[in-house]
Amino acid sequence: MKKIFTQEEVQPSEAVLELIRQVAYTYRPLRLEGGVVIPYCLN
Repeated sequence: MKKIFTQEEVQPSEAVLELIRQVAYTYRPLRLEGGVVIPYCLN
């Protein structure tokens, strides 16, 4: 069996975490009738 080596614990930098926070706060899906979803970001 082939072993895959990865880090035990991934620790993203603070800059990456801040980017994820910004996207999470501004991203919104717009749900329309018929199940259509339109993603958009608030600025």
